[in-house]
Amino acid sequence: MDGAARDIFVISDLHIGDGGARDNFEAGKKTPELRAFLDHVGSEGGELFLLGDVFELWQMNLSLLLVKRRALLDHLAALRLVYVPGNHDVDLLHFIDTDFLHHPFFARMRPPFVRELGGKRFRFCHGHETDPFNAGDEPGLGRMFSILAGVVEDENGSPLLRSGESVEDVLEEFGDSILTIWKRTLETVSRRVTEREVCAEGALTPAQNPDRLSEHVAGVRAALRAGAHDVAVLGHTHKAGCIGGWYFNSGSWAGPLNSFLRISPDGHVRYLEWKHGRAVEREMPVVLPDAEPGRGRPAAKNPVGAAVSAVRTLFPKPTRPERSRWVLISQGVLAIAVGASTLTISVGQGASAGWRLLVTAFGVYALLDGAMSLLGASREQPVRRLLSLVRGVASLLLGLVVLLRGHAVEIFVILVGLWAFLSGALRVAASVVLKGMVESRWLAIAGVGSMLAGIILLSLPASAGLLKLALAGYLCYYGAGELLAGIFGQRRSGAQRTSHRR
Repeated sequence: MDGAARDIFVISDLHIGDGGARDNFEAGKKTPELRAFLDHVGSEGGELFLLGDVFELWQMNLSLLLVKRRALLDHLAALRLVYVPGNHDVDLLHFIDTDFLHHPFFARMRPPFVRELGGKRFRFCHGHETDPFNAGDEPGLGRMFSILAGVVEDENGSPLLRSGESVEDVLEEFGDSILTIWKRTLETVSRRVTEREVCAEGALTPAQNPDRLSEHVAGVRAALRAGAHDVAVLGHTHKAGCIGGWYFNSGSWAGPLNSFLRISPDGHVRYLEWKHGRAVEREMPVVLPDAEPGRGRPAAKNPVGAAVSAVRTLFPKPTRPERSRWVLISQGVLAIAVGASTLTISVGQGASAGWRLLVTAFGVYALLDGAMSLLGASREQPVRRLLSLVRGVASLLLGLVVLLRGHAVEIFVILVGLWAFLSGALRVAASVVLKGMVESRWLAIAGVGSMLAGIILLSLPASAGLLKLALAGYLCYYGAGELLAGIFGQRRSGAQRTSHRR
């Protein structure tokens, strides 16, 4: 079949990973669908254009990804295709026209290009070139937020938050808001921005539209007006569809839909979705009304409110926490309160009223802490219940012994040191048992610190003043760990691992 007579199949934004925990393409079981689609393109005698973000290199190791995806690269290389890197796989850009990557797939890489179809010049690119948040091939703000999103995704256990929103989308909204606040602050301080400049045609910045879609579209329109081409075909935004007859977006395979464009040799563009092993043609979505920049512009969001909303989405307030989490919060507050109070007590050499007050305060604290542990154990699972019971009983015994026999400095040091070590060990054990919960990290930190504090207390000389300071510091640290464990102790969401990256 002659090359000029071929239909062109356009896909973008697959974000293929290395098969690991962050590989949303693999988690979405997209590989069989993609392989079937590639076979379809081959059977149709079509030409495949991959318009960027084919690989997720912002959160993946390049060499591991390529090794793991060798079979898919072989499949792709068997087709007649062109591959234009995007912002998420921009690390491959400078390999174009070099011999560093010997696999035949990478011989098909090229920068954005223009092809004439039906008497019109079609420009094929990824689309990030007009997005200042992600433009360029140097690590920018978009990449930084994507790396941060990977860390949050790991902690969250899913790319989706409990609200159903994508971690990366929320972080990008936060970043947009911060950039908008910074820009407006500079404008206010400098007083150099006139009303005419603000309303200028090219001023569709995040300050006017935090969604950045209008800014991206304005940049594409400006490139068309430069006269180098007539139609833009791209991806990047994950929003498939068209604007008039000059903007066509292929959408994404990173979300629930597997969208693509099919362009005939006469320049006719159709929108389709790959579903259950076959191509289903749909009506072409409209991305934005085909209006001049500045007309029909969506209302701007309050950047401060958007930033606050993003933070609240990422770190939601606990709702109806389990009894064990309330117990952790209470124990943390109690430990911090007792630790801070000990600093106000004046102690002598072990026989003063101040020393007796310090010992009594710690003994009462141990009794209350033990009672709380027993209370929290009543509705726990068997292993967690056992750990809480052991800790509760140990604290109660410690409290009783301290109140009865702990007024001698030497005895008090030994009792508190042993209790701190045992309590820390139980917290570490609990963090292993609770590794399916976010709180396990904070329990491990508190537990290890408590064990170290126990060793330090046992090695201290029998000095009432020194012991007071060590005890205060230990209780405040330990209480903070328990408090954080209770506050951030939400169970991980079982939401599907599907992300909408840009």
